[in-house]
Amino acid sequence: MNVYAAILEPALAQRSRTRALTSGVFESAAGLLYPPHCMACGLPLEVHGNGAICGACAGKVLWVGADRCRRCGERAGAGRGSVEACPACERRPPVFVAQSCAVAQYDDPLRALILGLKFSGSLQALPLLARLLAQRVHDTQMLEGLDAKQTALVPVPMHRREFAARGFNQAEEVARLAAKHLGIRVETGLLRKLRPTRPQATLGADARRENLRDAFAADAKKAARYAQGCAILVDDVMTTGSTAGECAKALRAAGVQEVRGAFVARG
Repeated sequence: MNVYAAILEPALAQRSRTRALTSGVFESAAGLLYPPHCMACGLPLEVHGNGAICGACAGKVLWVGADRCRRCGERAGAGRGSVEACPACERRPPVFVAQSCAVAQYDDPLRALILGLKFSGSLQALPLLARLLAQRVHDTQMLEGLDAKQTALVPVPMHRREFAARGFNQAEEVARLAAKHLGIRVETGLLRKLRPTRPQATLGADARRENLRDAFAADAKKAARYAQGCAILVDDVMTTGSTAGECAKALRAAGVQEVRGAFVARG
């Protein structure tokens, strides 16, 4: 069993509910009265399990292991280890992003957790996804050689209209929890989205790039903190790299020395 699968095990996982929802005695009572269900298959979960996914579904997650592309986080050929570029990068490299990591492939059951979080408000997945992401950042040594004072997790922002419709930014919530595991700060005001855009999932690769072109801007004053440091973009899914590239372009233009990416899933 790898370290990521171990995180999903009920005996090793975090409490099933985020503290933002319930706490103390009420949390325990709520767990008994309304036990959490697996977000992938719907079966009941143990009250003190990981709160998001059952063991059977966890065994189906396609983890990104040591065989990976350092540039985009994609799984590389078996036995190749860490490579500097992969076929996906040769076709469409994530511009302005120095390196990336991802926890797993964007397939079910992980996809069910992410979609449930984004579109059904199933916040029970947040602690688990954040812990998995923090573990991946640690294992890929993404923070090695960086000054913690000049390094921050930067969640991909939403436009205010998009935020109002959803009620929260899943990338920001994952980043806040992951930062606690990693011991670095979160910069939520460094990057902003200038206009609402069409959902990326409905578009092809070329349309995705055009949809997000110049859609982000960075605060130059806050960016100055990282003029000699690194901003690590955090998002739930990286597919073509269009979002990451546009965000990184804005950060670099504002003076951030280096941009890296950390994603829950690689599509």
